[in-house]
Amino acid sequence: MNSATSFYRFSGIHSLLIGLLPFFIPVLLWQQGFRLAEISLFIAITGLSFVVALIGWQQLYRRGRWFSILLLSFAAELGLVSLLLAGDNTMLLVVGAILNGIYNCFYWTTQRIMFSDLTGQQAKNQTGKHFGNFQILVVVLLKLGILVGAYLQQHQYVGLLWLLSLVISLLGLIIGLRRCPMPILAKTPTSVEPLPWSQILVFSLDGIFLFVESYFWLLSLFYISGNDIVEFGILVVGLTVLLSAIFMLIKHKIDAINQSYVFYSAVILYAISWALRGQLTPEISGLSLYLQILVIAFLTSFFRLSFNKRFFDHVNQKHTLQLLLLKSYISQGAIAVFFALLGAFYAYNDQSLNSLSLLYWTLVPLGLLYALYRPKNSYLKNNNQIGNSPVENNPAENNKSNASVIRSNSQLLSQLRSQLLSQSDPQLHGSELPSDHAYRNNT
Repeated sequence: MNSATSFYRFSGIHSLLIGLLPFFIPVLLWQQGFRLAEISLFIAITGLSFVVALIGWQQLYRRGRWFSILLLSFAAELGLVSLLLAGDNTMLLVVGAILNGIYNCFYWTTQRIMFSDLTGQQAKNQTGKHFGNFQILVVVLLKLGILVGAYLQQHQYVGLLWLLSLVISLLGLIIGLRRCPMPILAKTPTSVEPLPWSQILVFSLDGIFLFVESYFWLLSLFYISGNDIVEFGILVVGLTVLLSAIFMLIKHKIDAINQSYVFYSAVILYAISWALRGQLTPEISGLSLYLQILVIAFLTSFFRLSFNKRFFDHVNQKHTLQLLLLKSYISQGAIAVFFALLGAFYAYNDQSLNSLSLLYWTLVPLGLLYALYRPKNSYLKNNNQIGNSPVENNPAENNKSNASVIRSNSQLLSQLRSQLLSQSDPQLHGSELPSDHAYRNNT
């Protein structure tokens, strides 16, 4: 089994499992009587649990226990599903959050390692294409899981939902991933330069934004759908179809144009998406409401594609595991601190879903800070990296290659500009990807 097959199987199976139940975590928490303060605490514990679990993930990876890592990702997911279906509020807030953090760690860290290995082995300047493929795969399987999960929850088929999660996990693990090769990215760096403050800031913000998207924004969508879980599922899936078509159109182009133009445009549009969220109220209804949701979905997904391409292109320059892990530690630590403080704030203030508009408006200027993400060629010193070709280690060759790409790309810039403008037509449907969970997801 090659790297591409392993990555898409692993991501696809987990996307389907996420859609069945974990996708609905914020809605389930709300339905069981938890309010914004408790949900914020749940997220904070999730982030802290992720950090602790990541230490264990590293130990298993260093010892070559790859199948154990895959097994734990499915075991944590099944444990989380079991607790969610049990409906025990006492255990759910703390134990559920701990299991959620372990699952997020073993799924997302593993997935990012596999993705970096995939893009590092194949042709350069293809990261956007691969992430576009990933978005499409996630959209289809995640939304299929959401439809099935929403239907089973609405009709109280708890046992069937758990059994379905178990069967998919076992079949995926035994048949789909039994011979999954272990990605080998790089040896541990001999020395590590401190990350610049701007990169630490962006990594911190990224975790916070991803969880606001995948928890609080989903609660807003649930509120808009009249607190009906089936209608909520249909709404989310209905935002998917044309977004998949958009990614099919732009995934081949995003690698071929001036990346600074794409990224900074995406950052501005992402900040605008939070302003649109902030002014969304229950008084807005009908076509106007759904058009705004569609625009928000597209702006968010386009930014996620651009930001993840920029990050993984940077990672692949050095092909290092250390930078991926540093980002996770920084992002999850920030999640734990921010949402603990946010929970304390909500404990003494309005906890209705209408109050989320204040949070969304606060995130507008913070979203613009993503523009500070300007990775240099190297933050890590390592004379013993695996998989770097002589060209990758030769600055002169790199500069020559980059100049050639820029010259060839300049002719495509105006073409893509017109395509992006036409694709952002508000009549197009989009999809909010939970946590870059895409996701949730996301870090």
